[in-house]
Amino acid sequence: MYAGHFAAGLAMKATAPRTPTWPLLLGVGFLDVLFGVFVVAGVEHVRLTPGHAPGFSLDFIDWSHSLVMSAVWGVVYALAFVRRGAAVAAWCWAAVFSHFVLDLLMHPGDLAVSPHSEAHVGLGLWTRWPTGWWYFELAFVALCGAYYIVRARRDGTFGGHAWWVVGIVLALHVTNSPWLSPTG
Repeated sequence: MYAGHFAAGLAMKATAPRTPTWPLLLGVGFLDVLFGVFVVAGVEHVRLTPGHAPGFSLDFIDWSHSLVMSAVWGVVYALAFVRRGAAVAAWCWAAVFSHFVLDLLMHPGDLAVSPHSEAHVGLGLWTRWPTGWWYFELAFVALCGAYYIVRARRDGTFGGHAWWVVGIVLALHVTNSPWLSPTG
């Protein structure tokens, strides 16, 4: 779920309009930024699996994507925004932690409870529903996008380009379709 993370960030913005948009959108992707750094550093491990959805195997992602570390990274991220107020910091934590919650739906049991834990979770929509996951995420993006647009129009204090922003998130989702990927 890539576009879905950004859609969740937009829904959070619509719910908490006083929270700046950029920390929410960066927050929902923060775990993936850490993942990229950790893979390059050799701390986490991934391998390509052409022909098998989702096209890669996340062999060890416990430091960036485990339940416990998602909560910890959320605290670390939120601390950077404490000066903006407790509510903003709390929403920044929620943005980071939402990544784990949404990944729980997609990942096939590769999300550890804590680093090096034997217990792993994930409902596995990517593997159980090799093309259907895309429609599930499309519905999620559409619902979050509609919520963002409606709230932006009603509130009038954010989302001056709401249709464009939602369109970009939808375009991101379309480019991540199983039909355009090497595994499709």
